Amino acid sequence: MQTITSQEWQSLPENAQRELHDFFLFLKQKYANNQDAIETRAFSNHSAECAEDWLDAEEARQ
Repeated sequence: MQTITSQEWQSLPENAQRELHDFFLFLKQKYANNQDAIETRAFSNHSAECAEDWLDAEEARQ
């Protein structure tokens, strides 16, 4: 895993630091419960496999 040095972090504008921090918190919450992540991936895969079921005949031919 790659790390961010203190110097790299401090070279960012303050608003970019806040944005990265917010994104970190978002990812932390997203993966806090690994079961939720597994269920999300399973649902996404299932939805992609069923795409032909909800396309009309013209869309399916494209």
